Amino acid sequence: MVRKQVITMPNAPNLPFSPAIKAGQYLFVSGQVGFKDPNTGEEIKGIKAQAKQCLEKFKQILEIAGSSLADVVKVTVILKDDAAFAEMNEVFRGYFPEDPPARTTIVASLVQPSILVEMDCIAYCS
Repeated sequence: MVRKQVITMPNAPNLPFSPAIKAGQYLFVSGQVGFKDPNTGEEIKGIKAQAKQCLEKFKQILEIAGSSLADVVKVTVILKDDAAFAEMNEVFRGYFPEDPPARTTIVASLVQPSILVEMDCIAYCS
């Protein structure tokens, strides 16, 4: 029987979901946004900066779980504006320069007006 393991992060806000769940050899990372600097609380502006922050959060969560970006097999990207696609893609390519994961990109409204992008991912940890 596969049991799930909650992956926690230091100083994470008390939200009604887990940052990530490991189930068997899969790691499911919750949607990450990058609209606030984790050190200063200042708003992060611009799609490139927010996309970078999302991916840096992925790296941190994956590392805590004993994984890395190289293990990511699927990413879902939600953009607020389709005009931001090329810039987000540029940042994404920098984090996955070889053998990029499967990806779905959706344009939709996001929870707060200052959030320009949200990403979640699935990693396979062998």
